[in-house]
Amino acid sequence: MIKEKPRLLVCSVDSFPRMGGVSTLAYEVTHALKPMVSECVYLGPKGLHFGRRSVNFSIYEDWESDQSLRAGEGSDLEDERIIDLMKKIIKFYGLDGVVAFHPFYYGPAAAYVGKLLGLPTAVMVHGTELTSQFTGAIDGVSPAPMPTNSLGGRLVRTLDEAGRVVTNSLFTASIARAIAPGIKPTVIGCGIPKAALDHLVRQTPVYRAKLKARRRIRLGLNESPMIAYVGRLVPHKNVDLLIEMGAATGFQVVIMGQGPLRHELETLAGRLGAVVRFYDEADDEKKWQVLEAADFGFLMSGYDRKTGGFEGFGISMLEYCAAGAVCLTTGVHGMADFAEDGKTTINPQTDDGKLNSVRLADLIADEDAMDSIVQEARRKIKEDYTWDRVAENLLGALA
Repeated sequence: MIKEKPRLLVCSVDSFPRMGGVSTLAYEVTHALKPMVSECVYLGPKGLHFGRRSVNFSIYEDWESDQSLRAGEGSDLEDERIIDLMKKIIKFYGLDGVVAFHPFYYGPAAAYVGKLLGLPTAVMVHGTELTSQFTGAIDGVSPAPMPTNSLGGRLVRTLDEAGRVVTNSLFTASIARAIAPGIKPTVIGCGIPKAALDHLVRQTPVYRAKLKARRRIRLGLNESPMIAYVGRLVPHKNVDLLIEMGAATGFQVVIMGQGPLRHELETLAGRLGAVVRFYDEADDEKKWQVLEAADFGFLMSGYDRKTGGFEGFGISMLEYCAAGAVCLTTGVHGMADFAEDGKTTINPQTDDGKLNSVRLADLIADEDAMDSIVQEARRKIKEDYTWDRVAENLLGALA
């Protein structure tokens, strides 16, 4: 049984300055964990740094890391190196628990070390890393055996050896069970910082269209209703639907993110006559300014069978809602844990998949209805979707 005040080794191959959902989660949960534990040591690859972010935990930068050895020839020797390193860190700091925020690279060693030393251990999976290796798993199909040193084979072994597998959503848990039927994943969720939520609520306590419009003018945009998107410009995000939505409703669109579909989306916007503003490089301050000026946020992700990409949870959904915008989403896959059509989010499509522009027009004209969705979404975030709550859930899984 883990001590009341544990001393944890946490690790993630996806770490700042590499941007993305896993990097954000690894940092934010570790930051939230520190006040709850006696010691927290973060192990990450060379180049790891947190910039101007507050750091209340110890950091060990793995200068010898070589992520090209996460599978295939040489992976066994790299595992041995990481295992020795983890054992030294655990001994030096007197640690009594191990958490891997990603199943690749550090994940196999973390699962092995925890089992070897008899320490409570958790390995987290987020979704796309599962479907990228096992395309049928999203449909519940168990995989055929794979070579033990392949990425997929190592993933299965890590899930089987981990003391506990934790996931970001119920849907991701179902995929993990399809891949490793013997495991019983624990859902710990995703979140946003409680301090950020409190600040955003103070800034925009209720939804008011005029306040949103004034903020848009200050950003150099026009006053018309606005839909914002934050994320990668890749196929499974379905950002083309956002541009079509902007053209059909007359709402302006702001897209914050980069990716291979950028030129294609610009061409589509020009062809449809949609008013679209792209921001390539946007820091956190700019992101929140845009979201606080938005009436709606967009998260209409699907599943890309070519890459395995899908929405394991959708942190941007929480960010939109916290900033006082209504999230437009179908609520499928990992988004289903939070999304409730008409309560916390809105599905802008009809049952046959067509855009329901009349519903959006009626909704934007009704401030009370918009505010009701904003308030219910914020209530749900405060109760279940802050990083503090995720950290508490993780410690519960380790107990």
